[in-house]
Order: sequence, then C-alpha cells, then structure tokens
Amino acid sequence: MTEKNATTLAKLIAGCREQMESDLCELLEELGPALIKEAGERDHAGQDQPKRVAAATLKRSLQAHWGKVTPALTASLAGRTQLAAKTGYGDARTLKIVNDAEVDLQLAAREVLERLTTACREETNPLERRISYLVLRSAMIPGDPTFKIASLWSCIEAACAEVTDDTAAGILLLQLVGERLATELPQLYRVVNEAMIDADILPRLKRSYREMTLVDPQELAAESAKMASTLDRLVKARTKDGEGAASGSDGGSLELFDSMKTLQAAPAPANPDTHTNLVRMARDSGAARDVRPQEAVSLDIVAELFDLIFNDPNVANGMKGLVARLQSTVLKAAMLNQRFFADRSHPARRFLDSISTIAIRWGKVVNADDPFFVKLLELVNKVQATYDGDIGVFDAANAELDIFLAEREKIEEQQDRELADAVHAREEEIRRTRVAQMRAQRAANQCIERLLGPNVAGEIEAFLRSYWRDVVQGRISQSGEDGAPTVEALRTAVALIWAVTPKHDPAERKRHAAALPGLLKKLNAGFEEIGTSPTERKSFMDTLIDLQLAALRADKQKRPAAKAKPVPAEKPRDRSAGPTLQVSHATDSGVRVQDISLPGAGELDAGSTPDRADLRRVRQLVRGDWVDFITAGQSRRERLTWINNSRTLFLFSNSASTCAISISPEALAVRLRNQTVRIVLPDRPMFERAIHGAIRSLDKRA
Repeated sequence: MTEKNATTLAKLIAGCREQMESDLCELLEELGPALIKEAGERDHAGQDQPKRVAAATLKRSLQAHWGKVTPALTASLAGRTQLAAKTGYGDARTLKIVNDAEVDLQLAAREVLERLTTACREETNPLERRISYLVLRSAMIPGDPTFKIASLWSCIEAACAEVTDDTAAGILLLQLVGERLATELPQLYRVVNEAMIDADILPRLKRSYREMTLVDPQELAAESAKMASTLDRLVKARTKDGEGAASGSDGGSLELFDSMKTLQAAPAPANPDTHTNLVRMARDSGAARDVRPQEAVSLDIVAELFDLIFNDPNVANGMKGLVARLQSTVLKAAMLNQRFFADRSHPARRFLDSISTIAIRWGKVVNADDPFFVKLLELVNKVQATYDGDIGVFDAANAELDIFLAEREKIEEQQDRELADAVHAREEEIRRTRVAQMRAQRAANQCIERLLGPNVAGEIEAFLRSYWRDVVQGRISQSGEDGAPTVEALRTAVALIWAVTPKHDPAERKRHAAALPGLLKKLNAGFEEIGTSPTERKSFMDTLIDLQLAALRADKQKRPAAKAKPVPAEKPRDRSAGPTLQVSHATDSGVRVQDISLPGAGELDAGSTPDRADLRRVRQLVRGDWVDFITAGQSRRERLTWINNSRTLFLFSNSASTCAISISPEALAVRLRNQTVRIVLPDRPMFERAIHGAIRSLDKRA
C-alpha cells in the first residue's frame, strides 16, 4: 500500500465529503415533485381519515415550503463537523423533556435511520475499516461524523422540519424521504468507497463475476428460519390435521426420478426459444402419486420455480436453455434435502446462483462462443450426468468454476489495463479530434438525411441513422465527403433501401437475387469498420432477411382489400436524427474504440442537454458496473473498466466484444435521458428469486 501523508489524505476526505454532500443536497432538492405527487396519491388512496388528513397537510406544506429544505440541509451539513464526536441519539447532553407528539416523531425518525443503516450496510462496513485506517494516520479524528449515517440523517431530519410543524405530516414526510434514500444513499457511500480504493486506502479485491450481495449472518439465519417455517406449513397443508405425514415411500421417489431422467433425455424442442417444464410434466404424471407429502411440496416448488424462470423476460433465452438441462438435478437435490430451499450456502444453490451472477455479462443475448458460457455448459452437463445425490458433485463443480473465474479475471484485468493505458495515452488526441468529428458527423447526418424518404422501413431508417451513419462519418473523416469510400457507402445505403422495397416485377426479383451477395458483403465490411459485435450484426441481418422476404412477396399488394375501419390518427414518426452525439472510431491495442461525446454548447438542442439527475447517476458509476448501450433497438452490454483522473472520460469494454466505448459523462447522461443507455441494477440471483417466488405462490394457494 502506498503511504500518504496526513495532508494528502485530508484533501481526499474533504473531496469525498464535498461530493457526497453536494449529491445529497441535489438529490433532496429534486425529491420535491415526487413527494408532492406521493402525498397527493395517499390523500386519495381510501386510507383512514387521520392518514388522509396528514397526507393533505403534507402536500400543502411541500408545495409552500419545500424550497427551504436544500438551504437548511446545506447549513446543517456545514455545521455538523463542529458537533462533539458523541453528539447524536442517546447523548445525555441532548436529552430534554418532550411531549407525546415529539416522541412519536423521534420514534419515526429512528425507524427510518435503522432502515437506512441496513440499506447502506454493504458500503458502510468496508468504509468504517477505511476510516479506522485514516484515524490511525491522523487524517481523521476518532468519532468524526463526516460519513456517519446518523449524522447525515440528523441533518436531513432538521431540514425536513422546515416543511411542516404538524406531527402526523412530519412523520409521513420522514417516511417518504426514507423510502427514497434507502435506494439512493448506498450509491453515495459507494462513490466514497471507490474514491478511497482509487487512492489505495485498503483496496478491496476486484469485483468478481461471482460476487454475491453481502448479507448479515443474523438476517440470513432469520430468512432461513422463516423459509423453513413456511415449508413446514406447506407440508402440513398436504396432510389432514397433520396426519399421514409419513405416507408415501422411497419407491415413489425412485419412480419419479426415473421418469424425470427419461424426460430429460428426450430430444430438445426444435425451437431453441421454447423450454418445456419437465418437472411439471413429471408431477402431473402417475410417477408422482406415491411420493411423501414433504417430497410433493418440493416437487410443486421446483415445478413452479422453472415456470417462473422460463417466463421471466429478464432471463436470456440462452440462459433458460442452460438451466433447462438441470431440471432433474434440481428436483433430486430439493427432494433429497429441503435445506436446499432455505440455505443459500448449500453447494447446489451456490452453483445454481453462480450461473445467473455470471450471466450479467451477456444481458438479453447469450454468446454461445463466449468462454464463460462454454465453461458453464461443460459444468452443467457434467453435473447433470454424474449427480446421484452426493453433493460432492456440486462442491467439485464450484471449485472448478472458482479456478476458471480467477484465471479469466486475470486475463481480462490485463486486457482492460492495456486498453485503458492506450486510451489514456491518446486523451489529448481525443480532445483534438472531436472538433473534426463534429464536422464529419454533421456531414454524415446530412448525407443520410438526403437518402431517406417517407416510405423507408422504420428498421432500415434506424439502422442508417445509427450504424451506417458511423460508417459514413468514418469514411468522410478519412477521404472527405466526395471521396470514393464515402460515395460507395452511400450507394450501399441506397441499395439497402431498394432491397426491402416491395418487388412486383420478376426482373426486379432476379436483379435483387444477383445483387444481394454484394450488398451483404458491403454491409459486413461496414460493420467491421465500426467494430459491431457479432450479436448486433446477426440481429440486424435477421431483420433484413425478414424485410427482404416481405418485399419479394409484396405482401401488402397481394392482400385482399379489407373493410375500412375507423382508426385513430397515428402520430407521425419522428424522423429527426435525435440528440446529436459525436461518434468516432479508432484502434487501440488491437481493439476498436468507439468514442462518444457531446458537440460544443452552441450545437446542443433541448434533447441533447444533459439532465442534472442523470449526470448524478453517471457520477455514481464505479469500475465494475455494467451498462446496456442500445443502438437501433439492439442492446450491447459493457462493463465500466476505467475512468480518468478528472472523470471526464469513461471506458467501457467487454471481452465478448471487439469494440470498446470511450464516452464523456455528459454524453452518457444524454443517452440515459433518451433511453439508449440503461444502467444494469444489481438483483438477486435468478434461482433465488425463483425459489422465493415459487414458495410465495404456493403459500398463497395453500
């Protein structure tokens, strides 16, 4: 660890504090409209009279006084460092005689504080260790309240007191603010942790593909006990007054397992996007008639579990196909030991959860050639073939997966470092070339605009305005607007538009068939120039095939005339290019880098201006976060691998893609605003979500 003197560390702490307090004030200021709306909804939600009165009172107070909150919070934050280290809840010097209303308000505030403390625990636990390190080096004093949740909350509470002196309305306000902060406050602490990691203050291990959400042991034990209680209740519901719990036999289980093995060995569906719930088929067959009640409950839960996974729109079809191979294995693991449902540390649960935590790198489309998918498929097949009730099979699979992940992360860390060094070395070049980019992009937009007519298919228009615009821009930068490569790119665009135009003449169809190979070759060459991923390329080509087939059939002209129906006036399609972001491409370390930035201030329109809330969300991104970049309807998942010291350049990459993305924070904020970027939020693993959902569903029906 690099040693730093107290002055350097003090500057780091001051910077972290300033950033956290600035973001907190900005966040609270923006909450006003949302809180007013929420209070209004509660006023009309059919609640009891006191709650409705409190909501109505709060709404009026928020409309009249919310502007006082941010200045009050700023003042409170500025003065809190002057508080004694022990000042806060439970300090004898703050004790005073209070009435019942004040007690109610204090209790409500304490409940919110406890909720925020729990929500932030994953970030505050490591931060406390770093603060201890800083105290030992005299950069902070013991008990410094700078980053304490209780200290921040007391300032927020004092600021909220400016809104209303009505107790019921004040309690509701604290609760509503607490609900919002439970999501936002952990992000502020996360930024502080990352800043200290960058400064080498107790740097933690790199974020792992297998990283799981940290859970307090007591919380985990309570959850397991609750799950076990629910399972017991479901088993009792299968018997009459608790009798007959021992009915059934081992033979029934064996017959069911044999049935599942037969079903699992059957040929897969012809459509790879179709997934059959074999567990439900086995449950509904005669093979399940003789199982014990507790086994019957496990059978129901697993059947429901796979229904939930197969119907989950957030799980990629490739992942559904992978987990579909494990149906008989999961059923056997659950029926042999119900601890499988309640214990996240069970070896089978760990392996299953690893599948979905690793899958975050793919998003909605799985690349079957990706080394991670190849390894998971190998291990899934091995587990499926060898599991006979011995959980050692899962222990071995987990150990093998751990070794693989460690090796891959070393490889990708080296690749990311080389790419970041290359981009860092050309930061100045990036700044200089953005002026030329602006001119080339403006010319490319104009060239594409001249080609578009009112009858161009929406999918083709989106493609030309995005992917092909980048190709044209790159060629203009290299050879000029009148250069042969640029002219050839525009001719390709014209040919593409014609290729999906309805064909009625046999001669046109023949001409189309002759020209198609050349068109596809030119499109692929353009894709290569801008580093388009194989997934994006395949998706567009599939769309193009559908459009061409429709053009050859001339479907619209062949359909019999339908009886006219009154239809609502359709909103005209927006044919503008949308927010203009400058895009260029270069090659670094053998990887193409797409650079995205905003044009000069004079070039910005309302749709291209970053939103303050989106800029804050961008500032809260840290290395290891995943983001979906969406172009012409195609999604591409990238991981934030590097941020320059001034935080003016973010680098995203994914080893599964041959093109990285460097982007300015302002441009990223604009893409968040126009929904062409989506930050991937952490979620519980797929199997854990499904298990809880299945048990809740069965418990409601019991």
